[in-house]
Amino acid sequence: MKKPLMISALVIASSLTMAQAASNPMTVSAAMNASDNTQAVLQGTLGQSLGNEKYEFNDASGSMTIEIDQDITRHLTLSNGQALTLYGEIDREHHGNEFEVDYLTLN
Repeated sequence: MKKPLMISALVIASSLTMAQAASNPMTVSAAMNASDNTQAVLQGTLGQSLGNEKYEFNDASGSMTIEIDQDITRHLTLSNGQALTLYGEIDREHHGNEFEVDYLTLN
């Protein structure tokens, strides 16, 4: 009985964290310096495709690599310069931070 309650509490806590992040989007510059697995919301424009589900993403503070899985983009047509809001988490890689997109909205 305790496991379902624990899982429910984690889901609620995660939802609240993402809701708080949505009301205060992180800049690309801040995302580049954030800790691994930090949940965040980014607002900006899509840059060029880098292949293998990776794209360049830009806002007024800079540019970073993002990863959008095909299951998220399957029914979307994304284009260079398109305004997006991204929801996901920071993925610290050996060459710098990337942003792993959990879901997105077209602006």
